Amino acid sequence: MLVLIYITCQDKSEAKNIANTLLKMRLCGCCNIIDEIDSMYWWENKIESDEESVLIVKTIESKIDDIIAKVKQIHSYDNPCILAIPTLKISDDYRDFIEKEVDGD
Repeated sequence: MLVLIYITCQDKSEAKNIANTLLKMRLCGCCNIIDEIDSMYWWENKIESDEESVLIVKTIESKIDDIIAKVKQIHSYDNPCILAIPTLKISDDYRDFIEKEVDGD
């Protein structure tokens, strides 16, 4: 199954660094970066507000744990948001592309 992994990052530079690392390790086939989102969240008993970037990683299910481990290792946050989201339907050609580019099990 193909999955999307949604990761919030401190800024575009960090998102690019994580994407580059994951791509070089063949843990994913493609990444998208959405720059300058407004995030609001609870942190240490108060509401915080920050500008962040979102990294969307396109990969296969068997790589989720490896991606989470690597992101936690190199991310600047103590507790980064890393969400694996299953896909319901994907075009055959795009699925084949991702599976080909990821070092699948």
